Amino acid sequence: MSLSTTLKEELKKIFGDKVAFDIPLNQYTSVRVGGPADCLIWPENEEEVTQIVTWIKDKKLPHFVLGKGSNTLVKDNGFRGIVINLTKGFRNFKLEKENGHTVWVKAQGGVPTQQFVRWCADEGFTGTERLAGVPGTIGGNVYMNAGTHLGEIGELVEEAKICDSKGKIQTWNKQDLQFEYRSSNIPYTSVVLETLLKLQKGERQKIEETIKEVFEKRGLAQPVELPNLGSVFKNPPKKKAWELVEEAGCRGVRVGKARISEKHANFIINEGGAKAKDILILIGMVKDKVKEATGITLETEIKIIGE
Repeated sequence: MSLSTTLKEELKKIFGDKVAFDIPLNQYTSVRVGGPADCLIWPENEEEVTQIVTWIKDKKLPHFVLGKGSNTLVKDNGFRGIVINLTKGFRNFKLEKENGHTVWVKAQGGVPTQQFVRWCADEGFTGTERLAGVPGTIGGNVYMNAGTHLGEIGELVEEAKICDSKGKIQTWNKQDLQFEYRSSNIPYTSVVLETLLKLQKGERQKIEETIKEVFEKRGLAQPVELPNLGSVFKNPPKKKAWELVEEAGCRGVRVGKARISEKHANFIINEGGAKAKDILILIGMVKDKVKEATGITLETEIKIIGE
């Protein structure tokens, strides 16, 4: 059920121009697919996050957190509830402390990942090269433990400040976060406000060379020039998802305007005007064919939202 006029007026009174209604989410996802959200809110500080999450809880409304929309598929009918977006107010990062060759850096949840990687390289801090080319925000990356062949962000995280679904802010340490391959213990209804990462001082030239190498590898292997979901399926133990998809004969398969990439079989691209239903059909088709061909059940890496 959509938000009532009364609830919209209440939100507008509280948040003013930081709230918008009936916003198509295809503007906010990397695959450029998705129907409208009842409400999109851009809080600018922790107090506002607590305020909106508490309000949502009191009104018993569904919500989720959207960063830059990578690895997120919003269904065609959109999302009946509140979408929280940190990309306008939570964009700060700084050197927190240092000890010898070790540095600790704080980054807020809405910081674009590639802006942070660039800053670390400019400062001569090594560690974030593993995030070169990874889309999204630091908050989203921590939530899903994003990474590349060089490693995952969870290996760098010392602690994260989280606002839970009741509006309570707590600091979680690495043990609380329970990082695993492309996952953490953070519920999708919680908000990653800030993260403390442990890095090392390094040689800037070597850092730059590593970043360049990762970007070149991604550019050659992945369809970064087209709207896409990022990696759709998690790699099963000791297997590569793209190899299984290819083995099942699914490379290049198309449904509507959605297609399994010819360049990388674990990517679904939007060739222009794709619908979420097209992508969901492709995902189901691939899972069935891989199961039939290999006996392996693929697990999706993306988050599917809405109705």
